[in-house]
Amino acid sequence: MKITMLGHSTLLLEMDGKRILTDPWLTDSVFWGTLRHHTPVPAPREVLPLDLMIISHGHEDHCDLKTLEKLPKTLPVVIFNRYKRIIREAGFDEVYPVKSGDMVDIGGIKVKATPGKHIGGIVTFLIQATEGKIFFGGDSELCIELEEAIKGMKPDVAVLPISGGGIGPLKFHMDPNDAARLAAASEAKVVIPSHYNLTTGASLLDRIIRKPNCLEEFKNVLATVAQGTEIKVLDVAETWES
Repeated sequence: MKITMLGHSTLLLEMDGKRILTDPWLTDSVFWGTLRHHTPVPAPREVLPLDLMIISHGHEDHCDLKTLEKLPKTLPVVIFNRYKRIIREAGFDEVYPVKSGDMVDIGGIKVKATPGKHIGGIVTFLIQATEGKIFFGGDSELCIELEEAIKGMKPDVAVLPISGGGIGPLKFHMDPNDAARLAAASEAKVVIPSHYNLTTGASLLDRIIRKPNCLEEFKNVLATVAQGTEIKVLDVAETWES
């Protein structure tokens, strides 16, 4: 089993000989150029071939139309059902809309939609193969339903967003404390932090979408609450292998 970080929440999962892409954003910028990767990311053609794509929700930094244009339309796609129209209008033939609790089996890879909380709606995913299982958190907030679903799940790897961000009481994503709490509840063997290496180019906006020093804070909190869990920080194009 291998996991390669492609930037933000876009990862290449390799399980049982299958190549699975998560939350595709492999272009320079989204949201009219206001949100950008901190470092260059691979072009869509560089991640081919693919066997499956899973998408937690339809926001541009997780479901980028410019990236989708460059991927083969025969690629099976599992997506939160609220955003199925985006994928169908992008020309993909094999679309599996899911809500929390649904499971699909595509070529022996079992994908279960689990709860999440985010503006506009989201699901998270448990991806299972004979080689192991991976939890993928998209950019969900922490919520009771998700914590209950993941408790004792014991994934080999949990990919968790750590950026935090919000305005006053309005939260956008898990912060480092939330992600560490979820990691502890899941009893994951390995945690890969995601959704923090991005910028708007403006310091004020950056503080709204991403908590400063979130990676170091996550490392520190995780070491306290989940001492048996290993953290693996992946730079773009870096791979973890079991």
